[in-house]
Amino acid sequence: MSVATPFKIYNEEFKEILGPNPKLECLLEDQTCPFAHEAGIFIPEDNTLFITSNQFPHPDTGEKTIQISKVSLGNGSATCKKIETENVPMANGGVNYQGGVLFCAQGTMSSPGGLAFMSTTPPYKSSILLSSFYGRNFNSVNDVVIHSDGSVWFTDPNYGHEQGIRPRPVLPNQVYRYDPSTKAVRAVADGFGRPNGLCFSPDEKILYVTDTDWIHGDGTTDDSRASTM
Repeated sequence: MSVATPFKIYNEEFKEILGPNPKLECLLEDQTCPFAHEAGIFIPEDNTLFITSNQFPHPDTGEKTIQISKVSLGNGSATCKKIETENVPMANGGVNYQGGVLFCAQGTMSSPGGLAFMSTTPPYKSSILLSSFYGRNFNSVNDVVIHSDGSVWFTDPNYGHEQGIRPRPVLPNQVYRYDPSTKAVRAVADGFGRPNGLCFSPDEKILYVTDTDWIHGDGTTDDSRASTM
């Protein structure tokens, strides 16, 4: 007899992860901003989760802003702390990296984005590790994954310009590979409408990339454009 579940299972092995009675439960909501949008970077050492919000008007300036939050988990509950850091302009996706967090910083009209590293402990110091490709600033870096060889793979669509937070693009919508040991960065895939999320297969021989060209940064959609992986 099957049991109703909030999960759609496409591979029976997933049941080994979920257990016999999986359930979904809302642990935390924030009505002041759309705070749970991207990233979702779990820090096992202190059972915390870093997330980035969707864009919203800053309550003081009215300018578009994105809030980084640190969620502390425990005993079926969660508490949230808003994080302030100087060098992660308009954070989006992120990943665990060298004891801290590697954020995709989309940038602003006056500050280039790129890959930004932030400490997970106060005062949450941060720095931009990479902001350009052969002298041309990235569009609005979106998502990032780490290969077991230490290389950093990330997407750079033009959503920032469409949303009014970045200047007109000077680079194509591409996927990049960055080698921290040599500081070399190269475009590894092009031809995308808007490359977005990405992940490796378990053996790391395949990189899966979503192309979300169907929806544009201004919220309009185009059924003739890609919505594929």
